[in-house]
Amino acid sequence: MANPIKSFFNKILTLGINDEMHFVEIQKSYMFNLFLVIATPLVFFVFLFNLANQQYLPAAVSALQFSIFCFGFWISYSQKYLYLRSGMLIVLAFIGLLAAYFFKSGNEYRMLIMIIAAVVLFDKLWQYTVFAIMVAFVFVFIRLADIPISTISRVDLLVETVKILLPMLIFILCLFYLKHGYLNYQLKLEKAFQELAAAKEQKERILNAVAHDLRSPISSIAGITKLILMDDNLTAEQRELLQLAEHSSSNTIGLINDLLQTNLKEIHSYKFVKADLNEVLHQSVRLLEFNASDKKIQLRTEMVHEHLIASIDPDKIDRVITNLVNNAIKFSNPNSVINISLSRQQDEAVIAVKDHGIGIPEDKKEKVFDSFTEAKRKGTSCETSFGLGLSICKQIIEVHKGKIRLESKEGAGSSFYVYLPLT
Repeated sequence: MANPIKSFFNKILTLGINDEMHFVEIQKSYMFNLFLVIATPLVFFVFLFNLANQQYLPAAVSALQFSIFCFGFWISYSQKYLYLRSGMLIVLAFIGLLAAYFFKSGNEYRMLIMIIAAVVLFDKLWQYTVFAIMVAFVFVFIRLADIPISTISRVDLLVETVKILLPMLIFILCLFYLKHGYLNYQLKLEKAFQELAAAKEQKERILNAVAHDLRSPISSIAGITKLILMDDNLTAEQRELLQLAEHSSSNTIGLINDLLQTNLKEIHSYKFVKADLNEVLHQSVRLLEFNASDKKIQLRTEMVHEHLIASIDPDKIDRVITNLVNNAIKFSNPNSVINISLSRQQDEAVIAVKDHGIGIPEDKKEKVFDSFTEAKRKGTSCETSFGLGLSICKQIIEVHKGKIRLESKEGAGSSFYVYLPLT
């Protein structure tokens, strides 16, 4: 029973709040909603109590307060007329203090809640200070009204006043420090975060622009180099230099492609469709056989005899398979075998890529999925590793609500398992 109640109150406390709101507005909404949650039931029960005791005028005042609270809930829900929240606090304080004075209802203790809410709802320090001090002095006046002043001396009256006022002022001073200190630091933190996010966005925009502009000319260089290498009249030295240029440009294209895909967590960039993973895997492996043939590596594929349908972005999953198989090729010895399989485990499809290459040392296993990881190494034919491929794979799989797992032993090869939920 506790979970539904907790969920209900959490929905009320977060009423009208969304991730796009600034820190200050989020705090205002939280505090205003908390104030409503605490005060509304009290007012409602006082209203019922007054009706039961045929105290109709106090009941009417409670009904007025209750209607104002309901209006406050509407403000939070609709996110309209937000500027009225601080005004509502003043009106409620005024009504509550009048009710406490004339009806001796104890409403003045609600002012403590209002003083707390005022910390966030009032934008300026002076606004909060004036409101809090005025409420404190009226609170003291109402408390003293219950004391027969004519029967006590001025000294005793002063003592009673200090006894009531001093704790209130200390309370207000602590909240003043909270507003002036803590909230200001939070604002500075939010500003720094926004500047960091803007700088990151600008850096990514520049990086993507540069990477995109570089890819076309380097792709042309790689293509022209491959075309020249088809000439049988090249000398051994010319062929070696051209192969070096082709190898270097191909590696650079790979790096550029990875740089263009390092920010794959935004779900809006994905185009999900229901696809058969057998077909996706088969198509990806066919294209990768050309890469494997350069090192005389055999790709052995094992499929299941059923349709495994999943909601995926086929291009992104192809990117994962390509990265995993290319890594296996890179770190496998020539004339070896790489096993690629697709299987089903309950409600998940499992894509496995297993090689028998150099493996991964124990101390580097936890780092292989990090961007620009320090765990990068050269391949068995001195292929360059940029440390981005596995990080990209992990980002893509997480957006698909799947997971990726590694098993490896240095000198005995590596196995990567990709788990994708089936529809």
